[in-house]
This record gives sequence, C-alpha cells and structure tokens, in this order.
Amino acid sequence: MQYEYLFWSMAAVVAAALAGGALCGRLGSVKRTLIGVAALAVAIFVAVLVLSRLNGFADLAAMLSIAAFMFGLVIAAAASLLTRRILLRRAER
Repeated sequence: MQYEYLFWSMAAVVAAALAGGALCGRLGSVKRTLIGVAALAVAIFVAVLVLSRLNGFADLAAMLSIAAFMFGLVIAAAASLLTRRILLRRAER
C-alpha cells in the first residue's frame, strides 16, 4: 500500500511540475520563467518533505524531497521552455 501511495504522489509531482512549468513559460522573460520554475521546485520540495513526514515515510523524507525537487525542476523547466517556444512561434505568425 505504501508503494502505491508513492506512485500516486510522484504522479502528482509530475502533474504539478507540468502545469506549473506551463504557467511559468507564460511569464515575460527567461529570467522570470527560471525564477518561477525554481520557486515551484522549492514549493514541491517543502510539500513532499512535510507530507512524507506525516504519512509514514519519515525515514525517507529527505531523500524523497530532494528527488522530487530535482524531478520537478527538470520537468517544469522543460515544460516552461516548450511553452515559451510555442508562444514565440504563434507570435511570429
């Protein structure tokens, strides 16, 4: 049961990173986009750290939160850069 909880938690991290990255990609400049992505990754880190301590994963809390931070950072950055590229191509037309 705990592994199923981990699976759905990581699916939620991926969904949050994709949605947050797409929103950050709409910010005005690349600097703002990257600051938004970093803030989103920190928010994911804190959420995973707090929730893992509350739900029986206290011994793995640090590792899970660092993994979720890096995972969220990479996915959100990719989603934001893709969003920026799509918006720039639409503006060219």
